[in-house]
Amino acid sequence: MLVCDCNEVSYDMVKAAVKIHGDNLEAIMEETEAGTACECCLEDGCEKVDISLPSAIKKALEELA
Repeated sequence: MLVCDCNEVSYDMVKAAVKIHGDNLEAIMEETEAGTACECCLEDGCEKVDISLPSAIKKALEELA
């Protein structure tokens, strides 16, 4: 599942970062580079990705709970 098209960040990469950083968006962005280029993936309406970064973080937190 693609989270960031520009930097080719997958949901699994985000989930791994969530294990380390919890819901800290800035730390997850720094670790994965998601949302650091065009920033489209930070918005729910981004058509370039399967799931937005904030939604991916929320989903990962739910799965890891």
